[in-house]
Amino acid sequence: MRPLQSLTLEAMLDLLSTTCGHIPDVRCPDRVNYSLHDTLMSGFAMMFFQHASLMEFQRKMQQPRGRCNLETLFGVHEVPSDTQMRDILDGVSPALLCPLLPALFAKVRRAGWAPEWQSPVPSGLHQGAYYSAMLDGSDYFHATAI
Repeated sequence: MRPLQSLTLEAMLDLLSTTCGHIPDVRCPDRVNYSLHDTLMSGFAMMFFQHASLMEFQRKMQQPRGRCNLETLFGVHEVPSDTQMRDILDGVSPALLCPLLPALFAKVRRAGWAPEWQSPVPSGLHQGAYYSAMLDGSDYFHATAI
């Protein structure tokens, strides 16, 4: 069976890259060393490759094979350091990335895969069928002091 073209890794990364490319960079242009696109895609790549820390990710990306993966898969040309990545990403509103989820889900629904993600709630106030989504707990569990 041939894979659906709209659900390949390349198609999803293209959608992510396009979305990241449209996010306005509010930094002073003459003080920008790393593009917002490269920083956002590097942050996603860090999670995609499941690195435990930014420092580990940075070390891996300095190796020739890691840099090649970042360039060929994610279209990143310059990888910011962990401190620079944090500073840049802190200035980006997560709400600007929210259109990605409905766009990706529309592709899954068109492919006919959406029913596989439904989870029934058989009784109670909120009974019905809901779609399951994986979330990380960083918004709910975070340090308030260093």
